[in-house]
Amino acid sequence: MKSLKVGLIQHKAIANNINNNLELGLRYVTEAKKLGIDIVLFPEMWSNGYNPPYEEAFDNPLDENYENERKKWLAEAVDEESEYIKSFKRIARELEIGIVITYLSKGKNRPQNTALVIDKTGGILMKYSKVHTCDFSLEGLLESGDEFKVCDFCGVKLGIMICYDREFPESARILMLKGAEIILVPNACDMNPARINQLSTRAFENMTGIAMANYPGDNWGNSCAYSPIVFDDNGKYIDNKIISANDIKEDIIIAEFDLESIRNYRKSETWGNAYRKVKAYEDLLDPKVEEPFIR
Repeated sequence: MKSLKVGLIQHKAIANNINNNLELGLRYVTEAKKLGIDIVLFPEMWSNGYNPPYEEAFDNPLDENYENERKKWLAEAVDEESEYIKSFKRIARELEIGIVITYLSKGKNRPQNTALVIDKTGGILMKYSKVHTCDFSLEGLLESGDEFKVCDFCGVKLGIMICYDREFPESARILMLKGAEIILVPNACDMNPARINQLSTRAFENMTGIAMANYPGDNWGNSCAYSPIVFDDNGKYIDNKIISANDIKEDIIIAEFDLESIRNYRKSETWGNAYRKVKAYEDLLDPKVEEPFIR
């Protein structure tokens, strides 16, 4: 595989309606196949559109006045035996296309925010649950994942970060250390320049390609992709942006990664894991939290 074409689904989902979102998702996968896409990337928690169970849930997820709404929302978590997942596996096999589908999944103790990587035969390559859940908000109700994972998709090493994961440099760094060549990012939040620049930086510092799919909306959207290559063969800086959408337009954006160029670049440049001094990193594993970060 000389290149990888990722289809970034920048479309709206239906609020808390898994059946309608399944129907929409299958339609977008079919459209992506016609565009020559290798793997489709959905925004975060496509099963419910990352919509809250009641209006103020993001700010006050434990409001006792909405216990029934909260229970219903959490009860809509599904597993790999659900028709939702089976349908995406079937269409992946029928169309011979990869899919990164996202959903509220059943966890060991509580539901999780999950992305499932499905290969072109309909097989599950990897299940990743969001490590950096937004515990200051609605995701405080969920169970966080405990491991960053990498899988092999048609000879390409893929890693996943979900939304808030990308705001921690350790997320992409661990994926790079585990061999990721391309990192895919399902997203659901406003994407201001600071957050978009994070993606470019993660690609540069880890020498990995990065692609992000987000829901459209005012100051949202901006689904994009970045190459790790920031210098040409003569050492001259080049813009590493591959593609970027605007914030509100609904579309399937094609992000094509030149794997041969990326792999050659990774073999020769100085970032990634080439010159890290890991003996000085002990503090990164210290769980202690002190002011001003105590919440």
